[in-house]
Amino acid sequence: MNSVVKPNLSTTGIGSVPFTDSKEAVSFLLNAGLSIPFWPQLPKRSFEEEMIPQYGKGMPCVRIDTNCKTVSLDVSSKLSELEAFYHRFLEEDPSLFAISSDVAAGLVAFQNMAGEKMWPVVKGQTTGPITLSTGIAGEDKRPLFSDPELRDAVVKTLVRQVQWQVKQLKPFASEGVLLFVDEPVLAAFGSSSYLYLSEEIVHGMLGEVFDAISEAGGITGIHVCGNSDFGMIVRSGVQVINFDAYQYGESISLYPDDIKAFFDRGGSIAWGIVPTTPAINRETVEGLTERLKGCFDAMERKGFSKALLYERAILTPSCGAGNLSLDEARRVFDLLAGVQHSARAWMSE
Repeated sequence: MNSVVKPNLSTTGIGSVPFTDSKEAVSFLLNAGLSIPFWPQLPKRSFEEEMIPQYGKGMPCVRIDTNCKTVSLDVSSKLSELEAFYHRFLEEDPSLFAISSDVAAGLVAFQNMAGEKMWPVVKGQTTGPITLSTGIAGEDKRPLFSDPELRDAVVKTLVRQVQWQVKQLKPFASEGVLLFVDEPVLAAFGSSSYLYLSEEIVHGMLGEVFDAISEAGGITGIHVCGNSDFGMIVRSGVQVINFDAYQYGESISLYPDDIKAFFDRGGSIAWGIVPTTPAINRETVEGLTERLKGCFDAMERKGFSKALLYERAILTPSCGAGNLSLDEARRVFDLLAGVQHSARAWMSE
């Protein structure tokens, strides 16, 4: 994770689980054997807990209709809304951007049920600025991203939200709060649909959020549920990279120079080795362990030692489990624990 905290095949989750009761969700996760516990997002509990509305609430010109289950852009009062927003932002009080229990019931339940427990690292998450600003559009279908002023407001909202979230989770972490910035849209970076996403813009937007996490005392992470230009992601300065290693495990080995620089500055890779698709019903601990071996073998062929890969590895599901059934979600975390145990055995050989 950084030069101090070494994950050594720790396990954690991405964010969403299919429970509708926040206490039941937290109870399940606290008993799932995770090395790095996390607070759960509950999209089946409420539309507002889906990744766009959960973090879009309170942003200027963003309208969330819970009845119609839509998030849209309305710039009719843009100037006055931006003025009010920046007045609030410049007060430098993250509590003014607190995520309410209405849209993050799992966070409140986690705080209450964790009590005085403490782990070396705990994890939180936020939807990233690229995914948020490209995922909200007005009637003209133009994404919020196309408006530089509103795009900046998205970034600055997240800056305050992550500062607030790290503070909420610090009492439960002796060594650090790991905060993933979830950016599924970066799986399409460089594609014809997102040619307007330059590396410079992506790094600028992510950089502000990463800086806020670091300055609050957190550890920066990014989750991309797919393949991507991992060289570009490494160069963002992030400390932990999480991706779908179940389907694209060997792809990260295509960027050896960038990954070497990443490891040299203390970076870690979170391998999303357990699928959160219907494939979960046919996979086994043995099969997933073999997949993980294949990922590590590809990295070893590029000159990375087995010991280093072990030291800098986290194991996770490939994505959130919020769209699965409860039984499938339980299987995800059972398999994750099994792969951790199996992988530690073969890594020690």
